[in-house]
Amino acid sequence: MVELASTTAIKAAVASGTGPGVLSRLATHGDVQDGRLVIVPTEGLSLERSIRVVWADDRSLSSAATRFLRLVGEPSA
Repeated sequence: MVELASTTAIKAAVASGTGPGVLSRLATHGDVQDGRLVIVPTEGLSLERSIRVVWADDRSLSSAATRFLRLVGEPSA
């Protein structure tokens, strides 16, 4: 197993044949569309992850940020 520090490094390693990689659909969209990478079905393997919303504690959220948090269901700021 190899751990790489960036999405670009992972895609380059996969494209060069080092082995498979796990990246988000968003990160690979262009490469898949252009044929540089392919999506491999992973039935029975859960590859979900938790994503957190963070912000500086000493700053107020903008109205747009507050609306976004309500939209995605985060606790009110």
